Amino acid sequence: MEAKFSPRVKDIMRLSREEALRLGNDYIGVEHLLLGLIRQGDGLAISVLTEFNLDLEQIRLEIESYLSRSSSKRKSIDAERLPLVKQAEKVFKVTYLEAKLFKSPIIGTEHLLLSILKDENNVACRTLNKYGVIYENVKDELEAMMEEKNNPKAEFPGSTDEGGDAGFAGSSGG
Repeated sequence: MEAKFSPRVKDIMRLSREEALRLGNDYIGVEHLLLGLIRQGDGLAISVLTEFNLDLEQIRLEIESYLSRSSSKRKSIDAERLPLVKQAEKVFKVTYLEAKLFKSPIIGTEHLLLSILKDENNVACRTLNKYGVIYENVKDELEAMMEEKNNPKAEFPGSTDEGGDAGFAGSSGG
């Protein structure tokens, strides 16, 4: 599988590891991926979550609360050997398919978010679902954003969005 992760997704991978270590977990789970995504704080996934009017700080606190309850609290965690749980591995495999679905040559944060939401059997997904952030809604929002990005802003060259008739003599202002 020739997966080309965007620099942001690579950053999220690193941040996910840091989040797991910070919380005293001896694994990287899907929840850590969501924490890494929130901490990274940029990209299309964050734009989509913002469209849902989420309080990302609240989401972060809920996920951290869950992870701290399930923490191993071991003193020595080998930071270099922190494994991805099977669910998190699957999320990364699904990112490739999500990117392919959107005809994207690079796996971006939006594909990671969709992959997290694809498997409803994890705390990250259930937490987002609780706020109405479900796979289909996010997919629809992304498609709308992509369509908006690809459509020209003005119908005619030289016209503006606001007036619609800019440049035409005798047009009334409204």
